[in-house]
Amino acid sequence: MERRPGRVTLTDAVAFQRRPVETLARRRRTGGRLFPLTSAVAGPMLVVGAPELAHEVMYAPMGTYLAGAANRRILPVLPENSVLTLDGDPHRQRRRELAPMFHGDALKAIAPVIRDLAAREADGWPLGRPFAVLPRMRWLALSVAVRLILGIEDSAGVAQVERHLRGALRPYAMLSGIGALARLGPLSPQAAAARGHRAFARGLAGTIRCRREDPGDEASVPERLGPDEVFALLLAAHETTATGLAWAIEQLAWAPHAADAVARELPGSERPSLDAVIWESLRLRPPLVDIVRQANASVRLAGQNVPAGTLLLIPPPLIHREAATEEKGRFNIARFRGGQPDPHTWLPFGGSDRRCLGASLAMLELREILPQIIERFELLPARSEPERPRLYGTALVPAAGACVVLGPRRKRPAATA
Repeated sequence: MERRPGRVTLTDAVAFQRRPVETLARRRRTGGRLFPLTSAVAGPMLVVGAPELAHEVMYAPMGTYLAGAANRRILPVLPENSVLTLDGDPHRQRRRELAPMFHGDALKAIAPVIRDLAAREADGWPLGRPFAVLPRMRWLALSVAVRLILGIEDSAGVAQVERHLRGALRPYAMLSGIGALARLGPLSPQAAAARGHRAFARGLAGTIRCRREDPGDEASVPERLGPDEVFALLLAAHETTATGLAWAIEQLAWAPHAADAVARELPGSERPSLDAVIWESLRLRPPLVDIVRQANASVRLAGQNVPAGTLLLIPPPLIHREAATEEKGRFNIARFRGGQPDPHTWLPFGGSDRRCLGASLAMLELREILPQIIERFELLPARSEPERPRLYGTALVPAAGACVVLGPRRKRPAATA
């Protein structure tokens, strides 16, 4: 009998890995607003399953919960000294230093670049056969991130950075959060993760050095960024954006009326159907399973005592489902025809002072890239039913890579006022 809880915990961890959204919804029904769950990587945690409780945690007094320490536990391959893993004053200082890169003039300058990259990418897509868009969205989002963060524009340079990044993200290194495995010494996942980071730093330095053989590239790389920060920013800035783009395309294949509405809109700043598609796609299929916090001291939450050090998981897909008043699991852009999402219950980018630093960049990419695809193609499902999410690290990616069939879009009359 004493071993039974362990078996149940292992079963939950496997179920969460294989069918994360369904597992969270099932446990919410049986466990209430705050329920335990075990992750294969992060171990035991408490899941915050109600919108009002999520708001209470994210907007708690400063220092009540730690986001940086929690991020390291849920994705242990992250470096310790990055904007994603710092807390308190060091985090706020680093965020202030990096913010100009992801806002204002920097985004205005890169918007036409994103449009051009997307147009060239979409022009090479095949017609009439199943085509997985997630790998191509990863390449496109990484190209944007590498250009913005490192100033590298050529595809060969992007390919080198991608190779170095993937080399540091090997699955075995993802287990480096399991402390018991450190006893394996140089064969441990902790050692593998450290080797991966060192290799990334060497590879990145070599890539930058090659490009600086051209004197015109001398000022293109921000000197304030070390390799650990570049690693964290590239990972955060491209994987979630690519996943969000892939989900939007997959869902539009099942909602041709929504794609038609976007295609009829004239290019410009006001595109309500495009915005509604983006907001609804991020509601139904947010790219990440995790907003995480670590209790910094013992707290009382949902009538329970939460000890210091407890990992709290706030899953956007569950919070979004709980907050919806009708048709919770259906893609319906009419949900946002009347206005923008409520920032307290729409959490694809987190919230409060730890809201994703690259949220504005991600929204810009969605607004610039999706029209390039919708205006070229009719999107059709490649499968008999919509794809399920699966976990890739902490990303909720389409299980089959967002596989669609593309046809040439028929021209339709533009929408009238």
